[in-house]
Amino acid sequence: MEPKIIRKSAFQIIGMQFRGNNDNNACPKLWDKFAPRMTEVKPFTTEPITAFGVCSNCDIENNIFDYTVGLEVADTKSVPADMISMEIPAQEYAVFESTLPTLMSTLDEIHKKWLPTSDYLPTAGPEFELYDRDFNPEIPESKLYLYIPIIKK
Repeated sequence: MEPKIIRKSAFQIIGMQFRGNNDNNACPKLWDKFAPRMTEVKPFTTEPITAFGVCSNCDIENNIFDYTVGLEVADTKSVPADMISMEIPAQEYAVFESTLPTLMSTLDEIHKKWLPTSDYLPTAGPEFELYDRDFNPEIPESKLYLYIPIIKK
């Protein structure tokens, strides 16, 4: 499991957020709530759209975090009702391929195996899942990308 190391510029998303954990499949349920409203989010930065699942403000001790699902936008001047805007800062990332069925095991392997033995340390910046035009939630082997914020040791 070797990631691609990249530097990504800051970007903005508009979407929906909850604070809690993934008990009772809270993260997938947020996607289910957001998906029918995606067309309300504009102006898109990319066409076809790029969607994100962002994990931030983690309280590891209590297993609580903010999870935001959204679309990348050119600006956040028009945020639909019951949605939020979020800026993801410029950051260096370790990027890993995954699929929906292997998402949790991939994250576990990254944090328990890859990071401790790598030349990098995790940073406090948000981690995110990137779903590009090739991703199809109906196809289990469809690729998504995990972006883990890092700094060199």
